[in-house]
Amino acid sequence: MRLISWTKGLRSLILSCEDEQSLAKVHALMILSGHRGNFNALLIKSYARIADTVTARRLFDKMPQRGVDVWNAMIIAYSREHNSNEVLRLHRQMIAEGVRPDSSSFTVALKSCACLLDLRLGEEIWFKAIEYGYKYDAFVGSSVLNLYAKCGKIDDAATLFDEMPKRDLVCWTSMISGFVRSGKPLKAVDIYRRMQKGGVEADGVVMLGLIQACVSLGNSKLGLSIHGHLIRRDQPLDVVLQTSLVDMYAKFGNLDLACLLFKRMTHKNVVSWGALISGYAQNGFAVDALKMLVEMQSSGFNPEFVSLVSALLSCAQLGFLKLGKSIHGYIVKRLGFDQVSGTAVIDMYSKCGSVSYARAVFDKTKTKDLIFWNAMITGYGIHGLGREALLLFLEMTENLKPDHTTFVSLLSAFSHSGLVEEGQKWFHLMRNDFKIQPGEKHYLCMVDLLARAGQVEEAYKLICSMDTEPGLPIWVALLAGCYNHGKLLVGEIAAKNILMLNPDDLGVYALISNFYAKENNWNEVADLKNIMKHSGIKKIPGYSAVEVKGNFHYFLMEDNSHHQHKAILHFLDKLDHEMRFMKHVPEAELLCHDF
Repeated sequence: MRLISWTKGLRSLILSCEDEQSLAKVHALMILSGHRGNFNALLIKSYARIADTVTARRLFDKMPQRGVDVWNAMIIAYSREHNSNEVLRLHRQMIAEGVRPDSSSFTVALKSCACLLDLRLGEEIWFKAIEYGYKYDAFVGSSVLNLYAKCGKIDDAATLFDEMPKRDLVCWTSMISGFVRSGKPLKAVDIYRRMQKGGVEADGVVMLGLIQACVSLGNSKLGLSIHGHLIRRDQPLDVVLQTSLVDMYAKFGNLDLACLLFKRMTHKNVVSWGALISGYAQNGFAVDALKMLVEMQSSGFNPEFVSLVSALLSCAQLGFLKLGKSIHGYIVKRLGFDQVSGTAVIDMYSKCGSVSYARAVFDKTKTKDLIFWNAMITGYGIHGLGREALLLFLEMTENLKPDHTTFVSLLSAFSHSGLVEEGQKWFHLMRNDFKIQPGEKHYLCMVDLLARAGQVEEAYKLICSMDTEPGLPIWVALLAGCYNHGKLLVGEIAAKNILMLNPDDLGVYALISNFYAKENNWNEVADLKNIMKHSGIKKIPGYSAVEVKGNFHYFLMEDNSHHQHKAILHFLDKLDHEMRFMKHVPEAELLCHDF
């Protein structure tokens, strides 16, 4: 009885130790009393628990006899430190020394293979587990599912999943997360429905996977349904789930609901702030994104990459060069420069009119991926520097293979530069030499290029050669070219195709109306007015913005509220007088009929 009491007391004493000094004293007591052998595994676990893996390993190495519990204790200690290589080395050593692994041994080893994305070694361990009789073990099985899912072998994971006689929550979770990661969100939703039919209760991790699936599918109704399900079940929403919901609604464009959820969050982290800031920026609400960035800092959070990249996108949308430069400096000094932030900086400088700054950043960056090169080629295209874009493209192809996006950037650069022959040449090379089949964006660039140059018949022939139905932007590009060059016959065809697609943009109707007015077809102009009246599309007032000494000034159409309104009008009159004096009469050909 005394021995049992002493054993229980010693176990409790070991588990109560919370620092190295107290554990060392208990360990010394055990050595003196001769009870060390019975508690080897517990001692290793305890040293690992207080983050003293070095002492745990020293103890492990001195043990003359080590059972599977001792090996597992040491392996798990390394696993918790994310030292996957040491986990696998010990696992191999354990088998080599003739110790029979158990379910925990295989589970932890397979987890380490998943962390290292080492499918070959993982499958070796899985086959060994089958030899030892663990083929239908739920813990080992879930680890193999996770391995396959993380290594992109989701079909193999699905086969194994279907063969499993018993599936625990971890198995279902691995499959849902795996399908989402593999770009198969519909299958993730199907797995969840099977899980519900099987009577398995979902936890927060499963719901997180489902939310990500909804975002991938762009299915806002399903997203609302999942959120409602969480509320009805009174599911505890931690910061990760709440942030995922904010991110989901932001990506659906429902920023009011995203903002409401964000404000109701009792605990926020930098990821939460980043999700909402990114949502504002991605949906074109640049000013709101920058305001949120300021509020984030005022709340004591330091911006991370997502928030800063979103802020750079907002600066690009607004042309806010001064703030963009400040954010660039902040990233370099505080976080370090990588390819993602570098791409955003190049995009910002290009869209803010400083292509030379963009090129300087490009040249200073040593490691450049394809996206990085594409950003700089696009930057040249924005400024009509097609030949510079081509030279950069040729330099890139010495080491990297261009993709669909690269050719969109290049062809767009030719379009903005009026380089028709180069555009036709590289469109042909893209198909025949680089084996890239043109998509909608490639055709749009080529139609725009030809139409701008007045070659609308050639552009129309290209449209007719498309394998898919041309979208609205292609017909609009053709009509714009017909309008500018007075090509009425092809323009009629373009206008009719646009109207068949029922556009919801007032600017498109204005273009069609101007085209018909140019050919004095006033009946069509009147018909367009009726279409607009019954469609309910409202005219959005145009505005422009300009940055002056770090401050933004907005000018709304027909708005005279600016505090310098009279001075601006006076200066414009002066410019107009000087232009007329120099015999430069402003072009008044473009008519825009008020709907």
